[in-house]
Amino acid sequence: MRPKVLIVEDDMMMRTIFELYIQQSDLELIGIATNGKEALNICQNTSPDILLIDIHLDDEMNGIELGEIITEKFDLPYIFISADPNTEIIEMAAKQNAYGFLLKPLYKNNLKSTIYFAIAKHKNNSKQNS
Repeated sequence: MRPKVLIVEDDMMMRTIFELYIQQSDLELIGIATNGKEALNICQNTSPDILLIDIHLDDEMNGIELGEIITEKFDLPYIFISADPNTEIIEMAAKQNAYGFLLKPLYKNNLKSTIYFAIAKHKNNSKQNS
């Protein structure tokens, strides 16, 4: 079964690139959200295996805040994505329950391996907590 991915990205060009990479990587794209509220609605109505979340969403909710809610409400793994290599941003992201952090520009193989690794790590963590 192919892992189901939800993209949370407000930049149209980046969404298109992520969508293309996912389609070429034996993954299933189940949705694209441009903001946190949309992402939460999609999570409620579908069952993604993982989310790719841009940290800097042009919304009232940034990606880090969305990640906190995703963990609390749905216990889903997510990977942060950012074009900002700022150490402060990376440190903020590291304090969350994220299962990865990728800097833009992304490379298809890095994205695919990080997604598979994150899903496996989340399943392992869930088994240990049961």
